[in-house]
Amino acid sequence: MWKFFLLILMAWLSGIPGAGGLVLLVMFFLYLAYSIRYRGYYGRLSKEETKSLRLASAVDNNGMRSQWDVIPWPGTSKHVIRKWTWDRIALDTTIQNAMSEASKALTHASGELSKWIGEKAAGSSINPYSGTLAVIDQEHQKSHNPKTALALLHRVSSGYESWTNQAICTLGGTFIICAEAYKGEVKTAFQGKKKQEPRMKSGTVAETSRLTWKMGQLFLNPGTASIANFLNAVFARINPWDKHAIVTYKEKEYYAPTTMFGASATIMKVMNLCEALGLSDEQKVFVGYSVAMHWIDKYLNDNSWFLGGMFTPDRHSLIEALQGMYAHIENDPRKAAAVLVEMYEKADEARK
Repeated sequence: MWKFFLLILMAWLSGIPGAGGLVLLVMFFLYLAYSIRYRGYYGRLSKEETKSLRLASAVDNNGMRSQWDVIPWPGTSKHVIRKWTWDRIALDTTIQNAMSEASKALTHASGELSKWIGEKAAGSSINPYSGTLAVIDQEHQKSHNPKTALALLHRVSSGYESWTNQAICTLGGTFIICAEAYKGEVKTAFQGKKKQEPRMKSGTVAETSRLTWKMGQLFLNPGTASIANFLNAVFARINPWDKHAIVTYKEKEYYAPTTMFGASATIMKVMNLCEALGLSDEQKVFVGYSVAMHWIDKYLNDNSWFLGGMFTPDRHSLIEALQGMYAHIENDPRKAAAVLVEMYEKADEARK
């Protein structure tokens, strides 16, 4: 990548028209920064490091906030990846410890989703998340609709019976695609049940930093309060000392990983779809876990940016999924931090 950057720089210095060459150079540099912004690409952990990784080694945060998501500064890249890897370890441990219940819940959820797709006209639609399964299915990198995503899920899960990590990630991606495709139908289902769609509850540190959410509120509800909230969100977004999604683990502060917005509307869409499908709270939890597993898998997968995933950059972290799940299920997004610490503790004990 850097070789191409230098090639363009040399071409510009060799006589490509100044303004045009400079614009091309800046665009290429921004693309390069964007391609590595969420994960320290050059700070990847080796398999040996992943196997021997202990959460205690990442508790001392070296002065970092939750994540430097613009540039993987020297000396911080592996620290960032350690935190995301521990999300993966904690989530995998949690699912494996409840595999019997998880299998039943995911099989039931897949069956209900299959019935829903069979009844709805929107099953053939393409949406902004149609590339989210690109890493799993490279033949359809950017073109999955609900029906083809469900067919892929049916194949990799052996008819919704074998819940390997790949199958769980596929289920998460399938629910994301369907939640976007069926937004209108989900709203109608809520109206039929005489319920209101739950929204992400404000008040968490992560929610404060969700700049796009606050921008929408600024335009929809103009006024001094909206302006103050928007400026607060801007400050939280750019503040290098922001204690974003902080949790206390073993009496020390630990920065759980979060992405640039710090919260996710996607998980709320998925929870709304689960509600429309009539899933129980326990089944919603396991569907939420599958969405989180899919996000983390995309984040840690080197090829996800180049196989269609860059067009669906939904690479959120575990605490972001938990916040949305508990906002929906228990009306308490703050519970996510305590649950995350409990998951870390159990995973830490399992690896001793």
